[in-house]
Amino acid sequence: MINVGLHGTDVVTVRNVWSADGSPGGEGAGWRDVTNTLVADVSNRGVPEKRELSSTMSDDSNYADLMGDATRRGGNQAGVRQYNERLIMALVREAGALSKAEIARITRLSSMTVTTIVNKLLEEGLVRKKEVIRGRMGQPSTPIELAPDGAISIGMKIGRRSLDLLALSFDRSVVVKKTVTYDALDSRKFSGLIAEAFDRLFASLSDLQRSRLVGVGVAAPTAIEAGEAVIGDPGGSVPRLREKELLGHVEEASGLSAVVLNDATAACLAEIDFSRDQRNRSMIYFYVSTLIGGGVVLEGNLITGRTGNAGAVNAVPLGISGGAKSGPPAQLIEAASLNRLETIAERQGVPIGVFREDGGPASALDEAAWACFDEWCDLAADALAHAAISGTSFIEAESVVIDGVLHRVLLDRLIARIGERIPRYNLEGINLPEFRAGSIGFDARALGAALVPMYEQFAPDNKVVLKR
Repeated sequence: MINVGLHGTDVVTVRNVWSADGSPGGEGAGWRDVTNTLVADVSNRGVPEKRELSSTMSDDSNYADLMGDATRRGGNQAGVRQYNERLIMALVREAGALSKAEIARITRLSSMTVTTIVNKLLEEGLVRKKEVIRGRMGQPSTPIELAPDGAISIGMKIGRRSLDLLALSFDRSVVVKKTVTYDALDSRKFSGLIAEAFDRLFASLSDLQRSRLVGVGVAAPTAIEAGEAVIGDPGGSVPRLREKELLGHVEEASGLSAVVLNDATAACLAEIDFSRDQRNRSMIYFYVSTLIGGGVVLEGNLITGRTGNAGAVNAVPLGISGGAKSGPPAQLIEAASLNRLETIAERQGVPIGVFREDGGPASALDEAAWACFDEWCDLAADALAHAAISGTSFIEAESVVIDGVLHRVLLDRLIARIGERIPRYNLEGINLPEFRAGSIGFDARALGAALVPMYEQFAPDNKVVLKR
């Protein structure tokens, strides 16, 4: 297990970094709580004792007294410089572009320190200059933005029936995507399969982009070889790929370091990062796919748990035990996974892929397909309403976000049906969260996986715990 971040040590945190006039952000920066972590200017300040910080820091003297504790992350000035570099890149990414003066104003780093860091980032090709802005009060300014090809990360989604591989640019744009389908994950063929997929992906990148590759994030179901009891075994008796084999195959095929995380956790991470929605600060997340999964977000932090399996909503029981004779109650995975919808569709002669974004246009849904979906939707909505209310009673979530591989029109119907089920529960003592659709859809898992190497290399602070 590793902790993504600088050496895994602690640092004093604040809710916001405030500008001199007491308002968050710099002029025109659109600053919205980009980082919860304090910065340090090693050229001007020492290292005071760690202490609790107020979230409102509009007084310069108070700010100066409390600065510098970020050295605890790196343990020396080199570590603090690296931390400040990462912080500035995070600020620039959030705002879109910032001038050096705006960066200095937001962070309270000295102008000399900011200039030194920005010049270094420009030299390394991680940021680039935009056109000079003239005609405003004061001196002309040159906004700095992330260089799209400054870093390229690979995200891989390994499912039980398909593999998606994409390259993500530094400014969070998908450069290229490749997809491979199969009936089952045959461990004897997997190495050759992903080697070919990586070759195709790398061939689509420029020489510069290939030189900027920083790693591979792999999103896969936990215990990917399991699940036959729920989904059957479409591959018959072929040797199934096991989770512990994944990283070796991926690193050999790509020539890059790799890290693996649960696929639904990856999707939840992508929702947090790409949507930048403050309603996601406390969230229960469901991802509807062949087997349903999910995630939990508390105070803006993705909670992964001791083994990386926190947010395993698929195991939520849908009732109480009736005793030894009746057996255990069903779990959410049995009611709200698309495998159940596909079973219903097969009985009616409806193509099972028609419900998914990767299975063709939503216009292909005919009357028979809609009838199959509605039968499944009634069961899934009951189960998801039960799971969402149970989860909310523990963490008081602000939002319940539901995303997945379904066509948007189907996902919207599912969420509406859940909304109809909620009033049937006794909600006394529960602050009901907002129920809404996720913002990404099918590619959420691969995008979330691609974010992990970016976080490891460039984020000022990250608490996502992953398996290497």
